[in-house]
Amino acid sequence: MTRLPVFFCKLLTLGVLAVALPAWAADSPLDLIRSTTERARAALQDPALQGPDRGQARVDKVREILLPQFDSQELAKRTLGSYWSDRTDAQKKEFTQLFVQLLEKTYSGTLDRYNADVKFFYDQERIEDDFAEVDTRIFDPVQNRTFAVNYHLHKANGKWLIYDIVAENVSLVRNYRNQFNRILSKSSYEDLVQTIQAKLKQLSTPSPS
Repeated sequence: MTRLPVFFCKLLTLGVLAVALPAWAADSPLDLIRSTTERARAALQDPALQGPDRGQARVDKVREILLPQFDSQELAKRTLGSYWSDRTDAQKKEFTQLFVQLLEKTYSGTLDRYNADVKFFYDQERIEDDFAEVDTRIFDPVQNRTFAVNYHLHKANGKWLIYDIVAENVSLVRNYRNQFNRILSKSSYEDLVQTIQAKLKQLSTPSPS
């Protein structure tokens, strides 16, 4: 399974951290993203969570803040594409859980690259019925570059939830869908599950010192 570009991994980590408060805490998707950036910064800079031995605690805190703000099943459904409708309810639940774990394992390792000097800019939001897009930019002083990050949200049960993030025109959903579809076009759903499980095992294995 191919990996996303390093800059995209970093952008995604920085970007998704900007979407952590419950929807009722903000008047609009853009307000939600703006307000939760500060909460994310505070969590990552919490003195009680600093140091190499507190890495997992930082990951756990970010997960606690972040995951409720994603529509996990919609995200999984879109990455599986046309193959989703062929799955049983049990398989859909299984795949959603595996995909969320894959995202967690893939991007949690980039948290320590977070730079307190990174600047966020909130450009505009577009809302049409129960769907919204929020355009933002992230300035990374280490690379001296500004990256565009676009959030796709929809309203589910009265809450705005994220179902895709597009960083520098690279869609998280489309990237994974392309990878998964390549596997499914040549093999079975069971083989895809085994591939993801193998990747999770690899990501869980500590790197040699």
